Amino acid sequence: MTSAGANPSRRALLDTAVVMIEEWGLDGFTVDELLVESGTSSSSLYHHFGSREGLLIAAQEERYRRLARGEDLRNLDGGLAATTTEEFLAYVARQIERIVTDPANRAVRRSRLEAAARSMASPELATRTAAVQEMMFDVIAAMFDVAQARGLIDLGLDTRAYAAWFHGMTLGRTVTEAGSVGTDAWLAVAIPAALAPLRPPAQP
Repeated sequence: MTSAGANPSRRALLDTAVVMIEEWGLDGFTVDELLVESGTSSSSLYHHFGSREGLLIAAQEERYRRLARGEDLRNLDGGLAATTTEEFLAYVARQIERIVTDPANRAVRRSRLEAAARSMASPELATRTAAVQEMMFDVIAAMFDVAQARGLIDLGLDTRAYAAWFHGMTLGRTVTEAGSVGTDAWLAVAIPAALAPLRPPAQP
């Protein structure tokens, strides 16, 4: 199967499906409507994706990939630029606050949670979503690896496990933010909890 970037009709189908899923949901459009919007043919759809379901799975994976990349990977430079422990910890605290207070980011988190929930009903989509998450964890963990190499954070920290926990913690706020615990109260607990494992042990 050719990659989406290498084949214009495959890219058009995938991009259009992502947009239509976001606007109308998985069941909000027909194959014919998708073909008209994408300017492609049914033969292209079945050649590249095998079926409507195959296209929808690929589109949901692509949507999750874009959401993950947009939320978590665009703001790593601040962490990489830190030269002291306090600078790095302040960066992490700012990122947590940004993730849960920025309205655009809140919408992204909700979309990601929706995509993750849908993957629970589709083993194939779950496998693809997990692969995207693994790549995201690798990139985020690499930033913490740099901080470790500079002696800015605890050298014993499992950076990949921390990246996975951090992702779950911030995404989990999406579930609770409509409840009785306000953002300030949540941040007052979340930020110290996130910074504690990063701090290097006190010197004797």
